[in-house]
Amino acid sequence: MPILLPASSSDRQRRLACAAAWLLVSATLVACNRSPSKPPAAPLAVTTISVQPGDVPVSAEYVAQTQSSQAVNIQARVSGFLDKRVYIEGSVVKVGQLLFQIDPKPFQVQVDGAAAALQRNQAALEVAAANLKRTKPLVEQNALSQKDLDDAQGQYEQAAAAVAQSKAQLESARLDLSYTRITSPVAGATSFSAVAEGTYVSSQNSQLTTVSVLSPMWVNFSISENEVDRLRRNLRSGALKLPPDNKLLVEIELGDGTLFPYPGTITFTDPSYNSQTGTFLIRATV
Repeated sequence: MPILLPASSSDRQRRLACAAAWLLVSATLVACNRSPSKPPAAPLAVTTISVQPGDVPVSAEYVAQTQSSQAVNIQARVSGFLDKRVYIEGSVVKVGQLLFQIDPKPFQVQVDGAAAALQRNQAALEVAAANLKRTKPLVEQNALSQKDLDDAQGQYEQAAAAVAQSKAQLESARLDLSYTRITSPVAGATSFSAVAEGTYVSSQNSQLTTVSVLSPMWVNFSISENEVDRLRRNLRSGALKLPPDNKLLVEIELGDGTLFPYPGTITFTDPSYNSQTGTFLIRATV
């Protein structure tokens, strides 16, 4: 059985020294592990807005196709051999610019013949007028009969009618000659030439090309029947309002994502329903 001996004073001092050292080390470790205190957080900035009811613009996107507002078919008015195509296919032409030239020589001959016939009839009219002028006083003097006066009067009137007819024929020949120069009635982009140079142009192949007006331009798109019904319901309920002038603005986004610099307005709505596509046609003019 072990016997416990009382500790000496030196042992108690060593134990106290060890306990003091252990407390000092523990205090040092606790002090090293404590994180530094953080400064107080600054107050957060808060932005407030006032919400009020109001009208906002409504927009919708549709796939559309552009179309010329006026595509003019260029046709020959007279028959003849096509001498030359003057314009460049696909180019933009001006009003009155020469496009085709038909051989003018046969038509110039007709003009010259009509002018000669007019001169002949005018000469005959002068003779008839002079004969009538001489006949009238002789009839008054009973030197000639009334029949002679009637014959002179009839010859004069026939000569006058022949002159009028010759003038009309000359004008018609000049018109035909002018039609050999085929010009553009509008400004726009040209299409390809449907008739080659040297071809005889007649009523069977009178279509020569097409000129499409570029301004104004039409933009056609379709809207479904369901969307039309939804817009009508919103209009009746007041959720949707039209502009005061009822003009709806149209902006065109090109294939590369850029906006066309000129806006347009809706100018036509087809009232007929397309049963094949289930849509209505809408047209904007730019």
